[in-house]
Amino acid sequence: MRSKDDLWDITNRRSTKTKLEILDKVFNMWLTVWNNQNWAQNEWYILDLFAGRGEYIDSGKKKDGSPLIFLRNIKEKKDKLRPNLKIKLFLVEKNKANFNYLKTLVDRYKSEHSLDNVNVYFYNADCNAIIDDILKSLNNSVKNPLFVFIDPSGLQIKKTTVEKIVSLKNPKDILFNYILEGVTRTSGVVKKRHFGKNLNTKEITTIKTLKEFIGDDVDVIEADRMKILEDYAETFISQGLRVVGYDIKYPDRNDTIYYLLFFSKKAPITKIVKDIYVRLREKETGPGLFGRKDLERTLFGKECGIESIQRRSLLYKTKVEYGNWTINHITGCKHGCKFPCYAMMMAKKFGWVQDYEDWRIPRIASNALELLDREILKYKDQIDFVHLCFMSDPFMYDFEKKQLVPEVKDLTLKIIERLNKEHIKVTTLTKGVYPDDILDQKRFLPENEYGITLVSLNDKFKEQYEPFSAPYRDRLNSLKTLANAGLNTWVSMEPYPTPELDKTAQNITDILDELRFVKKIIFGKLNYNRLASYKGNLISVWKNNEDFYKEMAGQVINFCQKNGIKYHIKSGTPLSKSNTVNIFKE
Repeated sequence: MRSKDDLWDITNRRSTKTKLEILDKVFNMWLTVWNNQNWAQNEWYILDLFAGRGEYIDSGKKKDGSPLIFLRNIKEKKDKLRPNLKIKLFLVEKNKANFNYLKTLVDRYKSEHSLDNVNVYFYNADCNAIIDDILKSLNNSVKNPLFVFIDPSGLQIKKTTVEKIVSLKNPKDILFNYILEGVTRTSGVVKKRHFGKNLNTKEITTIKTLKEFIGDDVDVIEADRMKILEDYAETFISQGLRVVGYDIKYPDRNDTIYYLLFFSKKAPITKIVKDIYVRLREKETGPGLFGRKDLERTLFGKECGIESIQRRSLLYKTKVEYGNWTINHITGCKHGCKFPCYAMMMAKKFGWVQDYEDWRIPRIASNALELLDREILKYKDQIDFVHLCFMSDPFMYDFEKKQLVPEVKDLTLKIIERLNKEHIKVTTLTKGVYPDDILDQKRFLPENEYGITLVSLNDKFKEQYEPFSAPYRDRLNSLKTLANAGLNTWVSMEPYPTPELDKTAQNITDILDELRFVKKIIFGKLNYNRLASYKGNLISVWKNNEDFYKEMAGQVINFCQKNGIKYHIKSGTPLSKSNTVNIFKE
């Protein structure tokens, strides 16, 4: 059996050397990147939750462990780092002997190198037990960068601990040692129990450890080990983080011991780390048969499809005719509508997105709530209501996953709640569906008005022009649920197509019959000049459309008058009148 001292001798442990090399390169990159972010505040955090002794032995020579890797990189960049920077380094080690060695080593290193810009906090404890105390010491803000290194020797990190870290507002870059071998071994014990075999005390404890590590939501009976890894990564991905992983092999066989998973919200940062991984893979295995792309395909990777942006302001008065004040807390939209989308055209014009595919990757304003707190005080007395939102979708639908985009939904709900606390009414419009959260009348004002866009019931039309939005029927059922609960509902029938684009457009009564339960309807024509510039010469599509829209608008007005529904026909559409423009101020 290997002695405790042998655990720190890595002379013949290439896997540990690789891990330390990756940590060194990644943390060096992290310091460089964040030092160039002028908007970031001057207090940064580093969490090392399994710090060990702080150093190893390699062929009789001392080799830096993670704590000294952090300190050495800070020392080497000290003259280049911003002068007022303070870094808080939290070192956690449960083993008492290792902890004492670590503290002596780090204190001596700090003293010898005059690292007065680093404050070190030592914890001789289980990281799961003291994580709450550590997190209380952080400024939970989007302006304070956080680097986390999680390097257990097995499955000692609990999923609840990880979730607490991931839920922080701080921009997080996390290097996580996912022990694939440990998961494989312990999941085998679970399967043994599943097939009715008796377990000893140690095996029962093993099952408990695995459940604490992966949570109760992963079925290890049905899943293979890579499916378990993918599900585990969702803990991070669901909070907007991307992941790239490097698989480290056993020295004597082509099988993986563990993955070094790197998580970050920023695509450019994960791209840099991927490049670090590829260069290392190239050094170990030689160039790929088809070059670097071939090596990239050997890496584990997954993206959330959500990025974050910083906004300078949030609330503004809109020029949309029936609007008042509005918030656009999202850039981009997964729905990918092709009418074309005015918001996408503006985003491309101002350089916010590059193309259609880039537009379909939403970016949320990570500082939206902070801005809102300030701007409510400034504009509150001028606001009649706030609309969400004219440049994206507040309840964006993920067509592939058949659910709302969680990051967008959660931020939207928080914004509505914050406005409602100031007794500011909110109107919303979506091509997604409404979450059940909206039904909480203790959380949200009853004056709020919730709408959907519905311009057809023809699925073939939707497939061509609204390819990734929620199904028409799902939208309607969602809105009916709110109406049945006594909430205010409305529908936007804009941009309404002509029969040349949708052969069912003439049958507008089919749509109207579905809308008898709503309180308001807005109707507007499709801008065919814009469609022509988007798709080429479509002159045959829009000729004589004035007569068509006059007929459709008339049917909308008659329907609304008969059913006691308020309405507004948008400017530029036949039969539009200015006296209905304040439809949401009434």
